[in-house]
Amino acid sequence: MDWEAHIERWSRTAVQLLDIRQYCMENGTVPDHYGAHTCFFVVTTSGEAKLELSGTIYRTRSLHILHGGKGATLRFMPLGTDFACYLILYKAVCISQEDQEGFHLPYAFIPYASLPLQEKCQEMDRLWQQSNPMDKLQAQAAFLPFVYEVMRQIRSTATENNKINVVTEAIHYIQEHFRESMTAEDLAGRYSCSASYLSRLFKNQIGIGPIDYLIHVRIHKSKQFLLKSEARIQEIASSVGYADVYYFSRLFKKHAGCSPLQFRENDRQTVQHNPFPLLKSSIVSLNLTSHNENESYYQQIGEGDTSMFRFSRPTLGVMMLLCTALLLNACQTGSKDSDTENTAVKTRIYEHLQGQTSIPVKPQRVVSLFHLGELMALGVKPVGTTSFVLKNPLLSDTSGIADIGVPPDAEKILSLEPDLIVTTGPFAEVFEGGYEALSKIAPTIVVEQYNDPIKDVEMFGDILGKQKEAQQWNKAFEAKIAKYKEQISPFVGADETFSILNVRTGSLFVYGDTNMGGNIIYKYLGLKPQKKVESDVIHGETWEISAEVIPEFIGERLFLAVNEGAEEDMKKLDKLIQHSPAGKAGKIYNIDFDQFLPSDPISVEQQLDIIVDLLKE
Repeated sequence: MDWEAHIERWSRTAVQLLDIRQYCMENGTVPDHYGAHTCFFVVTTSGEAKLELSGTIYRTRSLHILHGGKGATLRFMPLGTDFACYLILYKAVCISQEDQEGFHLPYAFIPYASLPLQEKCQEMDRLWQQSNPMDKLQAQAAFLPFVYEVMRQIRSTATENNKINVVTEAIHYIQEHFRESMTAEDLAGRYSCSASYLSRLFKNQIGIGPIDYLIHVRIHKSKQFLLKSEARIQEIASSVGYADVYYFSRLFKKHAGCSPLQFRENDRQTVQHNPFPLLKSSIVSLNLTSHNENESYYQQIGEGDTSMFRFSRPTLGVMMLLCTALLLNACQTGSKDSDTENTAVKTRIYEHLQGQTSIPVKPQRVVSLFHLGELMALGVKPVGTTSFVLKNPLLSDTSGIADIGVPPDAEKILSLEPDLIVTTGPFAEVFEGGYEALSKIAPTIVVEQYNDPIKDVEMFGDILGKQKEAQQWNKAFEAKIAKYKEQISPFVGADETFSILNVRTGSLFVYGDTNMGGNIIYKYLGLKPQKKVESDVIHGETWEISAEVIPEFIGERLFLAVNEGAEEDMKKLDKLIQHSPAGKAGKIYNIDFDQFLPSDPISVEQQLDIIVDLLKE
């Protein structure tokens, strides 16, 4: 099915919610069959069943969505007494017969994020069952967000080949629900993980934690309300999720450098005295401070009070800058018609996660939001990158590379005049306006985050037109691995097992074969993971463990990273670790968390040197 065309069909069609019914085996309301007189969704919410839709049988378990149109037949065959589902009936008023037929197409879909859809169904059902017309109207209003979430998940699954990024999903949820009360624990629960694990994913992929990003979204939204409305501060505070206006004002001043009222007044004065007010009001300096790993305070009250994001980026200001740049480019192009054929930049089509984009064959001014080490390994210095990757302690000589902030700042990127922007999915999501806004500044591609230097170097060799340099780097790296394997063979027994443990304040993580040295130890050097690490971490979904099970995950050799501030936690665990096989053998190696977190080629090479030196000692 052409999902893009189907989504477009939804965008131009008037729809009306006709009815929503909840069926449960427990109370005997599940019908044997249903003959559709209109379009419908079936959302199964618990239990198992076989559902036959127009002759096709689907076996459903927990959340499953089926869609059918007028004339479709639906048979329910529950496989237990706990089966329950919603039947949502709607009418589509289409502008063409072709569109009308499109709404009658049957299809089934298994959501990867079930809670948002289940919550929307529950809310629609609750409102629809009320007799008050206002509640009915609100149920009507809730139907389109339900459809949007269904289409969004279908599209994400289709375009990302079923590889769903939890960080991207959480970013999207925060953007949609920033007005609601939200803690780190609440957010993590939506994705069946712990708050500390979700925080770890956020920091690995965009450099800040989920609650920090929530604060950024709220402060940014409040700035937009202050500039575009005359609403009272109490109303604005409430509209961005703060019931306490005094707390909101303190938080706003912490991040913006002035009170909400002063921020609004400053903008008015700028408009009065500046012929280009939107440009001026949208450019404010960024003051980004370091972030503490300890998020227990965030988990308790939902937000922290870190000094971050002192900037304002009204969308109109961004667009004015963009339009100015486009006009200048047009004028320059018009004045140099005679030289166009000689100076035209050669381009090619590059296929990436967001589709196909025409990019320069040999890009000269690259902005990379994540992959700094990959570019530098190929001898390319980007003109700009994010604060997050610039902080990598293993990258030398980053002079001349502009810091575009976290989240990335549109005006800063635009001022660098890039001819190519390279980003990951999560960074594209946190950028204001998303991928579409980035692509208006310069050709933009969204690439995988492999965490594998060989794959990454090969990919960027292709992107940058540096295929020869990429081959040389990979060949040298493979030779280095072979040399180091030979060097450590006298020191490491063939059956010795390895583990990597990270101690943080209030949490413990066991690493697999991606970063923190795991890719080097297990993939490149071919050393043997401890049995439970291999089964539960590398081939399973275990990352965070409790202190009681530490001995089960430690092999004969242990690489140990203790985060700053977790010294007291380490003291409590010391006895357990010392009584492990690695502790008894005296083969515990202390590594620096900040040094081993990055997984770019330059960092991995240096991590490899450190690991081999430790093993040889």
